[in-house]
Amino acid sequence: MASILFQERLLGFTLGTAFGLGAYVYEQKKFWRSTRELANVYSGGQLPPPAVYVPEPIFGRRTKDQLIHAWNMGVDQTLGKLVAALSERGW
Repeated sequence: MASILFQERLLGFTLGTAFGLGAYVYEQKKFWRSTRELANVYSGGQLPPPAVYVPEPIFGRRTKDQLIHAWNMGVDQTLGKLVAALSERGW
């Protein structure tokens, strides 16, 4: 059994942590509520939809097809003999 002093310290720590967490959550809610109200006042009640960033493609479809073909040819040249050897052995 833990000593009485340790139990009191643990209880104080637990209650202090709970109180601090409660105060933090309360203040966060209050902050975001006031921010939302302020945004509604300045926007006239309607907020614009958030901007969605759509990145432009780096390569077009034809360029991608050419890169894929070049990659596949390189793999075939590099590993073609290995695949043929394994196929002969029944792998």
